[in-house]
Amino acid sequence: MTPYIFILLSAIFFCIGIIIDNFLTNKKFKDTKSLLFYSNITNLLFIPLLWIFGLPKALPINLIIPLTIVAIAQTIYLYPYFQALKELDTSIVGALFNFGKIFTPIMAYIVIDERLSLMQYIGFATIIFGAFMMTYQGKLNLNKGFFYMILTTIILSVSATTTKYSLEHIDWITVMTWTAIISTVLNFIIGTLFYRKEILSSKKTYFSTIWQFIINEFVTFLAMACLIYAVTNIQVTISQGILATAPIFMIVFAFFGHKIFPNYFKENIEWKHVIRKVFYILIICIGVIMSVM
Repeated sequence: MTPYIFILLSAIFFCIGIIIDNFLTNKKFKDTKSLLFYSNITNLLFIPLLWIFGLPKALPINLIIPLTIVAIAQTIYLYPYFQALKELDTSIVGALFNFGKIFTPIMAYIVIDERLSLMQYIGFATIIFGAFMMTYQGKLNLNKGFFYMILTTIILSVSATTTKYSLEHIDWITVMTWTAIISTVLNFIIGTLFYRKEILSSKKTYFSTIWQFIINEFVTFLAMACLIYAVTNIQVTISQGILATAPIFMIVFAFFGHKIFPNYFKENIEWKHVIRKVFYILIICIGVIMSVM
């Protein structure tokens, strides 16, 4: 049961991260590229915490390409994700992450020949249905945010599958350490070459919100650490399925926290909408249970 507990913790931490991302995207940063840059730089500060559990090994030559793919994916997914937060409610963004369940089994089958039972695939179909109905408002509003999240989930599916492949050869501490280092180097090079002006103009904003960045990157770090630790013991498609529980925590946090932290939430919390969301979240939970049977 321990891997499943870590996946649930990962979902909670990711949820908190989305809430803070919403605040930074919609209330503080006008330029998405500079937000991406500072998020990546701040994340590097937490890598030494991993070394409490053990030191990373040297990067194997045969894993340079896979870990570079993971690093690129973990960097570029932030752009469409931040753009989606500008277009959609926070809980809808969280729900649309579940569309990645369409792509993850396909990627896992192609890359690492990972197979699931029929019941598990039915579970994933149930999760997708619940996520879809959470966004359905009489007609599906296919605005830019919807397509941004589709792109986001495709990129994250590539990352999850390639990470699982890498973990078959080296430990999770080495994977996280080298992924973060490669990602930061690439981000720094691209940032200084192509949007240095935007980065410098957002410097004051970054330092004025430094604590939000630190908390955000810390919970994101914990989310990724829990996820990578758990995925070493369970199939990648199952781990992604359990992460579908994140919208549950999103609704709870929004309902109880919107008055205390109004700038952090962009939600419709009228009772009829909350009840509707909770109903489909329960459907997602049923799918999650089926996916781990």
